[in-house]
Amino acid sequence: MGMDSREVTPVLTSAVVHLAAEIRSFERVEITTEKVFGHKIARSTVRRLAKQVGEELAELEVSNERVDDEEVIIPEVAVVSCDGGRIRTRESGNGRGVCLSNGTGWRETKNASLERMCLHDDHPCDSDPCPQLPTSFRTAEKVANISEKPVLNVDPPPEDTTDKKHDRVIYKGPGRVLRTAVSSMACSNDFGPMMQREATRRRFYDARLRAFIGDGLNWNWSVWKKYFPTFIPILDFIHAIQYIFSAAIAACSNETKAWAMYVRLVTWCWQGRVDEVIEEFTSVCRARGIDLEQTVDDDDPTKPLRDAIRYLTNNRGRMDYPRYRQLGLPVTSAPMESLIKQINHRVKGTEMFWNDPDGAEAILQLRAAALNEDGRLQRYLKTRPGWPFVRRSTEFTAAA
Repeated sequence: MGMDSREVTPVLTSAVVHLAAEIRSFERVEITTEKVFGHKIARSTVRRLAKQVGEELAELEVSNERVDDEEVIIPEVAVVSCDGGRIRTRESGNGRGVCLSNGTGWRETKNASLERMCLHDDHPCDSDPCPQLPTSFRTAEKVANISEKPVLNVDPPPEDTTDKKHDRVIYKGPGRVLRTAVSSMACSNDFGPMMQREATRRRFYDARLRAFIGDGLNWNWSVWKKYFPTFIPILDFIHAIQYIFSAAIAACSNETKAWAMYVRLVTWCWQGRVDEVIEEFTSVCRARGIDLEQTVDDDDPTKPLRDAIRYLTNNRGRMDYPRYRQLGLPVTSAPMESLIKQINHRVKGTEMFWNDPDGAEAILQLRAAALNEDGRLQRYLKTRPGWPFVRRSTEFTAAA
């Protein structure tokens, strides 16, 4: 026999909420509680508790009433990143069935990573500590994985694919000390202030070195301009790789030439020679008589060239990678991409549908709180005010 929410003690509520934030479905939480605690907590109760706590966390965020018990340390390096994700929703008030919101059901989520980081002993440097392109960015399989494209059949294979560790080139950026996350269904106009409040609580604006990393999405840089203008803007180098690799394939007649062009141009980009990369692609278009002002379909073979020129031109002011490395700053948003995957693990799936907007917002708030490394979810649950339910006296609740 399952338990209802009136029988769930605060201690057991904490356990259930943590499980609901980590395990992929409420059904699996129900099964897990029975196996671990010896008493099944119905999935409807799990769903209700998760939604309630998620909504409380959202209210705390909006009211800016969350208080950190521990002293907040000023970061040596403060790094902020943001990116969009996807979540499938259904219209509220239509029951548990699949009644898709906005026609398709897919909605964009807004997500942010705020990292307190520390410099290595040799930073800042008098010169670029890593002028040579890292090995992973000139390895065919790795680049194909980054670009989500087939591996180029390069003959002979690139010499940089060696597995010898002492031959590998790696840029060692700052080390992460602590990360917190923000995730919401809010629009960018509302999400920016949420990021700002989290950064203020974390004393990011007091850090000596501050960086804001993002891809080319306009809303990212609108948030930076309005709420983080004192942070050094950095375009994620991974996204530059994607555009340059696709454009090189479109520019060349065979895979060997395409790979050679990619390695040469992405090395220029790594060295901060972005204008030369743009000029190279522009020259290819000029030689082919391609009108860059013309609008083409997505399947047009020249589109990757056009997109790369546009993307690099729009972001050239955020691509001074030698300077960023000299300061000791990160140049990729890999931690942000990792955070998106961690959030998606809980909220995204072929059979996952969340009520729009309440259920979706609650689970995002709960998942982000669980992923925070400052223990805030556990701290909130331990000090959660006012538990109004009348709990029945049972052997299990007394033990809990």
